[in-house]
Amino acid sequence: MLTYREAAQRCIEEALRASGGKIYGEDGAAAALGLKPTTLQSKIRKLGIRREGGEKG
Repeated sequence: MLTYREAAQRCIEEALRASGGKIYGEDGAAAALGLKPTTLQSKIRKLGIRREGGEKG
């Protein structure tokens, strides 16, 4: 069984993979998750998720 934190981390990682690491824009991970980009960035930092290809949108 997954904890809430693990489930959130997996969802974010999958959305980032599907968007090629992009957060902003219509095809970004934030839009896929229904979040504001700044909210997603905050969650990424809190969960310690590493993004492939740098930190830019």
